[in-house]
Amino acid sequence: MKKCLLILLALTLFLAVSASAESGPSILGKPFPDFTVTDTEGNTFTLSEALKDHEAVLINFWATWCGPCRNEFPAVNKVYEEYKDKVAFIALSTEPEDTDDVISSFRRDNGLTFPMSRDEGGKLYAYTEAAGIPTTVIVDRFGNAGFCQVGAFRTADELRRVLSAFLGDQYTETVVQYSVPADTSTVALPVSSARALRIENQGVQKAILRADGEEETVDIFIVNDSVAHVLAEISASDSASDILFYNSNTGFTALKDMLDPERGVLACDVSVPEEGQVVVYLVDTSKALTEEGDPDLIQFYLVRSSASAESFVDFLKSNGYDKVTLDYVAEDSAAESKSEAYIIHVLDQNGSPVPEVSVNFCTDIACVPCESDESGTIVFTGKPDAYHVQVIDYPDGYSCDESFEMYTPKTYGEWIIRLHKD
Repeated sequence: MKKCLLILLALTLFLAVSASAESGPSILGKPFPDFTVTDTEGNTFTLSEALKDHEAVLINFWATWCGPCRNEFPAVNKVYEEYKDKVAFIALSTEPEDTDDVISSFRRDNGLTFPMSRDEGGKLYAYTEAAGIPTTVIVDRFGNAGFCQVGAFRTADELRRVLSAFLGDQYTETVVQYSVPADTSTVALPVSSARALRIENQGVQKAILRADGEEETVDIFIVNDSVAHVLAEISASDSASDILFYNSNTGFTALKDMLDPERGVLACDVSVPEEGQVVVYLVDTSKALTEEGDPDLIQFYLVRSSASAESFVDFLKSNGYDKVTLDYVAEDSAAESKSEAYIIHVLDQNGSPVPEVSVNFCTDIACVPCESDESGTIVFTGKPDAYHVQVIDYPDGYSCDESFEMYTPKTYGEWIIRLHKD
């Protein structure tokens, strides 16, 4: 079963791949046709009018039957709420049977707030020469198509990076983006001894599902709450920018969007339905499309009751699995951190250590300077406190966000800080 899920995962990631650098559809750099549509709320949307008071316009081509479209919408909606004063959004269905009523119901049922309408006759979608949906086009302030991607955005952070390339006073002429810009931000993430997913809820019951003909088993966790509090852990050797958290309710989430700085953990609340199940996993996307897949993929199902777990067994039996068993087991308690210091691994975007990076560990009373050694490691043995950590110097050839800062919890732990090698 896990092998089948890995195949589905690979397909999902394949659909999310953006165009390769320096290649793209012929519309890029050219004026996008002006158009007017009426959205499901009865509001008129005109491209040229939207550009009068926005720095860019995002046009998303989709359909209600499109799974990848549905998967990316939570990320699109999140970014819309953040950027709507600067960027106008409009989602246009390419499906003739998606009537205004159908789209309106879809928008409401999925909790979406960005405007949605129809591409009457499919003329605008045809103009993009795209080969599939979802397709996203960014029209810049000059009315030119500056970006076009066929396939879903995996995370809100990817979309933010695209939009940021078209915003600000420095954008004075059309610049085409052929792919999602690389993440060059300076980030700090907590790390553990190994990659893991844990559930913080009390009274969680674990079951292992086995099926004849399948080498792999599937873990199912019964959570007696409507929300599962899931913690993700990665190791210092993981390339954090390649690792994504996924849950089938909302799609992919970048690790830095999961950071709870006060606790120093990577956390996500996952809604668990009264019936049915939610799948969650932690995956290294740099390995997901290899023949072997990601050997360290961590995956399990969340259900609300043992009845839902048994229903899952019945579902598998109805789909050709002759013998399926569900064994309830005691869950291992989470390993406690054995750190006896604040340890920071300073790495570049390729996972290589960066020595001679100076940071300050500060309280309201004093600051203590520390420097990374040849392995890129900083060890600070001050007493546990909520330290304000700032990067104050780093070698030539690297860049660090001037606004970067991090705070430690009042417990020892381990982090990675990623700088960008220019």
